[in-house]
Amino acid sequence: MNRKKAVIILSLALTALAPACSKVPSGIIPPHKMARLMADVHTAEAVVDNSRRIFNTDSMRQAMKQSVYHKHGYTTADVDSSLAWYGRHIKLYMDVYDETIEILEERLIESGNRVAAANSLSIAGDSVDVWPGARYITFNDRRPSPYITFSFQRDPNWERGDHYTWRAHFFNTPQNTRWLIGTRYADGTVETISETVSGDGWKELKIQTDSTTDPVRIFGYLYSIPKPGADMKLDSLELVRKRVNHDTYLRPYSIVNRRFYEETAIENYADSTTTE
Repeated sequence: MNRKKAVIILSLALTALAPACSKVPSGIIPPHKMARLMADVHTAEAVVDNSRRIFNTDSMRQAMKQSVYHKHGYTTADVDSSLAWYGRHIKLYMDVYDETIEILEERLIESGNRVAAANSLSIAGDSVDVWPGARYITFNDRRPSPYITFSFQRDPNWERGDHYTWRAHFFNTPQNTRWLIGTRYADGTVETISETVSGDGWKELKIQTDSTTDPVRIFGYLYSIPKPGADMKLDSLELVRKRVNHDTYLRPYSIVNRRFYEETAIENYADSTTTE
């Protein structure tokens, strides 16, 4: 066998072995799950560092970390063995850590947006953008939830008859995409308006609150599951509150779904999982 032919055969063999070498073995936490777990660990460590009076013993700090592992369905032994394996596969470990940093940076941006939105919601004015989350969101099979949600408690500057417009630019929208916006009133009634999103481009969903009673909460969600390997993207997300114009005030009763609830599953879900 000549040298050139041997080199070709060796190259083909190495190419065939590459996927097998890079595959994470059974018992090791997969890369995307590892990145999300590590992001939660870093977040938990930040909470501990900023709450030393509460987490004032090693056992309490360790319990905090183990609660993160439990949330993701892993034990300390699972995480330790996975970290040891990734330590022997540095390139893959760096890819995981890069994704961890991306997750943490996205959370930082979103938390800043929530603070800004909370502040803007308290501002009196005829038109205020109160969206609390990221302005750009991607849905795909790496995303841990098919929902984005929001929920606002009543603010002193809210007025009867305020209306809200939820707006975004949709790209590569799957047919199962649906969104909802709702309001709860002081008397316990709840109104919701929902639509199936059809096609791409600019879309908006509006709700006009009742001018005869006090709203106490605004909430909503968007649900979407793209096809495997595909991305659905939302750009320029906003939620604009505008004051009522009593000269043109008209309630769209034909599309408003008004019911009386002691508890509202949709509202409670939105409140407990407010936009990531």
